[in-house]
This record gives sequence, structure tokens and C-alpha cells, in this order.
Amino acid sequence: MKPCLFHLRCRCNEESLLSKPVKAGGRSEGKPFPYPKKRYCKTFEICYNHKLSTKAKFILSSFRNKYIYYAIDDLLYLLKLNPSEKDNLLAVLYSPILSLHNNLYINFFDIWIDEIFINENLKTNRFLKIAEEGQTITQITLKLFYRTRAPFKKPESIW
Repeated sequence: MKPCLFHLRCRCNEESLLSKPVKAGGRSEGKPFPYPKKRYCKTFEICYNHKLSTKAKFILSSFRNKYIYYAIDDLLYLLKLNPSEKDNLLAVLYSPILSLHNNLYINFFDIWIDEIFINENLKTNRFLKIAEEGQTITQITLKLFYRTRAPFKKPESIW
């Protein structure tokens, strides 16, 4: 093969690759469902009376902009070795979800975690100025956003 023909073929391939239109923004952009256009936010502050491990802090901090189903899935599979901490953190996630479901009739599949903040404070005695051993108060702030749908009407029975 002549070198000049080889260069012509390569240049032609490069031009065809560059001329293809690139899709701007995929349908879901890596998220399981696209974020709703009209969304509502609700903030929950939860007191957690146990000390969080560094692994649990890392997992909780990875929940930003995550679909709630995947956050629960992460907790179930990443904290297998520490079942008590897994159960406590699942309870922390389930309580705001149940609150949204019971009070606002929000479906489980319409909830996302927008932001999560973790504040750890040692429980101290003001008069002794000594921190009590093992007494930590962790405050977890969850900012969830959700979308609402029209309620379903139950079809009337024929009988």
C-alpha cells in the first residue's frame, strides 16, 4: 500500500469522526431517573446517639444527589460487616421516607437525596469541662426532594 493513500484514508476517517454530532446531555445522564422539573424539598434533622465509623461517614457523604433506592442499596451491601450500624442507619433513612409517605402521600420511587450533613459533638459537662467517654451526639441533616403526582382513583366495582 502506498503511504500517500494510507494518509488519505486516515484523514478521511478522522474527518468523519469529527463531523458526527455529539449528543448534548443524555436522557438520564447517569441517573436512574431524570430529576423532576417541578420538585419540592423537605429537610429532616435526625439525632443519632451512636458514634459513626469513618466508613459510614464516607457512605453517607456519597448520598448527595442520589436516588433513595440506591442509597438504601448502598447501605445494605457496604455495611455487611457491621449489622448494628447498618440497621441504625437504615432506620435513619426510613423514618423521613415514611414521614413523606404518610403525611404527603409521596411514592417511595419519587424521592431523591439532595444534600446530607453530618455534625458530631461530644457530650460535655459544662461544670467539669471534661468530655464523657463514648458519649457523642451526631446530628444528621437530610434534605430530600420529591415530586408529587395526582392521586390514583380506585375504580368502582361493577357489583
